[in-house]
Amino acid sequence: MKKLLSISFAALLSAQAFANDAASELRTHLADLKGFQAQFKQTVIDADGVSIHEAEGKLSLARPAKLNWQQVMPEQDMIVSDGSTIWYYSPFVEQVTIMDASEAINQSPFILLADDRSESWQNYQVEKQQQGFLVKSKDDPLQAAFWVKLNADNSISRFDIIESTGQRSQFDLQGFKANPSFSEKLFKFEIPKNTMIDDQR
Repeated sequence: MKKLLSISFAALLSAQAFANDAASELRTHLADLKGFQAQFKQTVIDADGVSIHEAEGKLSLARPAKLNWQQVMPEQDMIVSDGSTIWYYSPFVEQVTIMDASEAINQSPFILLADDRSESWQNYQVEKQQQGFLVKSKDDPLQAAFWVKLNADNSISRFDIIESTGQRSQFDLQGFKANPSFSEKLFKFEIPKNTMIDDQR
């Protein structure tokens, strides 16, 4: 029995070492990426492999955890984060939802791509998978995971957000620009007049 326990413990340590190596490798690849912008095409695929939704837009990410996400088709939506506050704005319903930016990582973990803070990464484990890296929560199996594919020049050509239900949102990126010069205004949101406010902070 002791021998079996020793083998199991050794296997656990080995798996943890591989995970740590994968996390270090991914963060090394991302070390010089202070931010990026790109156009995206989103395809939502359900657990049965059926495409159920498509969308297009553009996104900008900058450290630490700053985001400007604009969906332009089939309807307009916007997500903006300045690193401490996140705004989700839907012009169609004239409503903005305001949350703490830590919730942005919980709901959209791909923001870690532009966040090199150890405290942001400590709750996630990283695995090399299918020519990319899979990042998922260490503690919450219901939290969405994400998979990212890096090119030889460390640019990003695709990332997926994977729900616990098996539904996957695939984002194919085009026009990728690394480390562009951003205006700080890009990561601030001015609430339009007559907009309903749902402040969840």
